[in-house]
Amino acid sequence: MLRRVALGGAFAAIAIALAFARPAVTPGPMLRDFEAYDAAGRTWAVAGDPYGRDLWRSERIVPGVRPDRDELLPFVGPPFSLPLWRAFALLPYEAGARLWGAVLVLAAATLAFGSLALAGGRRSVRNILAAAALGLAFGPLTSAFALGQVALLSGAAVVATLLALRARRARSAAAGAILAALQPNLGIVLLARLSDRRAAFALAFAALVAAGGSLAAVGTAGIARYLALLAAHGAAERTLAIQTTVGAIAYGFGLAEGAARTLQVAVSIFVVVLVTLACARTLSDPIERVAVAAAALPVALPFAHEHDLLLVLFPALVALRRATGVLWALATSGTVLVAVDWLGLAQRPSGFAQSLLLAFASCAACVALAPRPLRIVHAIPFATLGLVVVAGLLAATHPLPVWPDALGNFHAPLALDAPAVWHLEQLRTGIGTRDWVWASLRSLSLLGCALLAFPTWRLARARGDLFN
Repeated sequence: MLRRVALGGAFAAIAIALAFARPAVTPGPMLRDFEAYDAAGRTWAVAGDPYGRDLWRSERIVPGVRPDRDELLPFVGPPFSLPLWRAFALLPYEAGARLWGAVLVLAAATLAFGSLALAGGRRSVRNILAAAALGLAFGPLTSAFALGQVALLSGAAVVATLLALRARRARSAAAGAILAALQPNLGIVLLARLSDRRAAFALAFAALVAAGGSLAAVGTAGIARYLALLAAHGAAERTLAIQTTVGAIAYGFGLAEGAARTLQVAVSIFVVVLVTLACARTLSDPIERVAVAAAALPVALPFAHEHDLLLVLFPALVALRRATGVLWALATSGTVLVAVDWLGLAQRPSGFAQSLLLAFASCAACVALAPRPLRIVHAIPFATLGLVVVAGLLAATHPLPVWPDALGNFHAPLALDAPAVWHLEQLRTGIGTRDWVWASLRSLSLLGCALLAFPTWRLARARGDLFN
């Protein structure tokens, strides 16, 4: 009975949040990040450079973009994806965006319900609805959808690949791995399955397709240029407030840029080694390894935005369906911390009520997913709501400017390349400013990942049949 009440409360909070508590609408094109994908396809089709400032020629004609200033949105997708974006670019922008939105709806459903299937246990209607509620309240997922981010398709492809491998369908797994590689910093978690021969075959085939497709799309010189672009783009964003990384957060707290970079490298190496050793020594099921890696990955990533945390929904559902007692409280608290769009509290102060409602919905959805009779421990994650209130009040006094709204009449020197222009745009907007509040908000997301990673590993270690 109490689980039904919690599930009803979750959907009620979501309905109120989406219908009556929405933040002020910002101007711009539909599915803002799809603008870069569409423009890359158009630019590549006419032999332009999709990784350079040629991209702006296509972006400036997108409905909702201001062509009277420079507001270049760089494209950093892998070269083998260019034919895909060219196919979408054959349609008018709004039609292509709607089609892409439909793809992302299917991807979101795959991520949520596929993760629930991998978690095992009883597949009741209540559990399915609870997983849907958690997905709707999960900030990284909804942020990725609102932006039209390919990260959502990549995250769903990771889950689809795991499902295909469990069903012993190597070809489907290879196709899923190719789609996962559209966002390499998410698809990389599949490397945790390399010890499985079938998975190794699928990943090797996907790597060959990605390499061959990239070579066909841009040639050897183009691949070298792309790799250089990744380094330059990473440097351009390294210290920005939109980066949810250990290094960027440390810089926001006042650490020197060089020291912050060193700290990032050290933390990345430490987390990768720790997860590798923990999985190799204590986890026999390769899917368990992917769950642990997915929970810990954001802490190690040297380049990540808030929407890149969407893959954490997979280990979250695994832990929520299996954990009890203190482990459940840790897993749920971590899940809710990741679910809240903390930086959004500073970017969109008018959306505070919506954030609070969605945080409540995520807590209630977690309770509905709890596998054992409800006890006092199941109320612990609701304490996170108090943290949301405090963070919201504090963020309102430290508003974070939003690109490109705060650009003004910006024009970049013609000699600069795309990463340099993007960096100047962020500085002009104010996103490059150090602010301890912005750093604190982002650190809560990574804290959530760390809180979730431990019970995910502990459960997998204790239950060899976790995913059977």
